[in-house]
Amino acid sequence: MATRKQIPVVAARMVEYQDEFGSLLNGSVQWVITHPKEAVALFVKTVNDHVKSATQAVVAILGEIITTVTIPATTEKFVVKDKFKVDISKEAKVKIAYVGDDFKEWFLKKIEEPSPGSTVYGRQLNKDSVNGPIIAELGGQEKSETTLSEIYVVMEQRQANGETGEFFSYVRDITNTLRAVYVYWYDGGWIVNAYSVGDPNEWYSGGLVFSRNSFVTQAA
Repeated sequence: MATRKQIPVVAARMVEYQDEFGSLLNGSVQWVITHPKEAVALFVKTVNDHVKSATQAVVAILGEIITTVTIPATTEKFVVKDKFKVDISKEAKVKIAYVGDDFKEWFLKKIEEPSPGSTVYGRQLNKDSVNGPIIAELGGQEKSETTLSEIYVVMEQRQANGETGEFFSYVRDITNTLRAVYVYWYDGGWIVNAYSVGDPNEWYSGGLVFSRNSFVTQAA
């Protein structure tokens, strides 16, 4: 926010270049005269949006790796419906409080093959972004994807370590379509949802994304 000392400086600079107001249409001039507060608010919003856009344009979406999870090898198939089910009892290895309808439709019939083990890397987002640019920085769809068995281990380890919070990952569903799987901790259990990677809503800056790719292509 501008300081009280900066405000008169900004106003003075505007007066210095007041001739630029000559480009205003007559109707616009009358609106500014009768709505000065709204005009200043519009000016402030336009300048803020411009600076934010220019700044974000040169900042990579993904930050450095801040957490790493080692996924152990398995000898049994991972049956999604048996793992991703609502259970917040004391006996539950992974406490799940809710599973969204889209997740059920896209993933509940999925069975993953035994895994030789892997490592997934967590990175925070430096700025808001939709899925496409995030996937691109992760190296494309193939390199960005994880499995539900890997996500399950991440949930288990974060729960055990008291590092619940929230995160998302990219996983292929029963039709081999890449989806965004989002989980967050709420009221004693994990909330599990899934979204299309074409969803227009942005992930917020500071959000945590996991993938198997330890190297990302960052924008210059």
